[in-house]
Amino acid sequence: QCEGPLKRNAADFSAVGDGSQVFDKSNDLIWMRCIEDQTWNGSTCVANDADAVNPGPRVTYQQAKALAAEKSTIDERWRIPTRKELLTLREPNCYNPSHNLTVFPTKPAWSSDGAFWSSTPEAKGVSVVSAIGTSDAWATTDEASTNHVRLVRTPPPSQKK
Repeated sequence: QCEGPLKRNAADFSAVGDGSQVFDKSNDLIWMRCIEDQTWNGSTCVANDADAVNPGPRVTYQQAKALAAEKSTIDERWRIPTRKELLTLREPNCYNPSHNLTVFPTKPAWSSDGAFWSSTPEAKGVSVVSAIGTSDAWATTDEASTNHVRLVRTPPPSQKK
């Protein structure tokens, strides 16, 4: 839920293909609308286990990299986003979750809360970004920790709008 104006307007984004991906016009990135272990039903991301307190697989960093590789094709090279890229999705006036639910609709809304892997290296591990709260929260963690992942890719020149 949001308690103030959004930092990013929904017009900054456009659906790609069946809508399960979204093009971020401001940052020239394509995001998966759903976090891993959510399913796009044509209008929203639905938690595969709607009763879970913190749904979605919490995976290690190596498992997150493997998921990106598994989803990648010749035309779509998925990867773990950088901390800076993830923070472009945060909405400081929103919480549970702190992103634009028009662009990233989720049912139940809180099911996309949690910490997300980033590919940004840190002195003692890798950076994770929190999707809970009202600040641009991030922390350092060990690669063996488990967190959520929202994959991103750079569009090929033919897909750029």
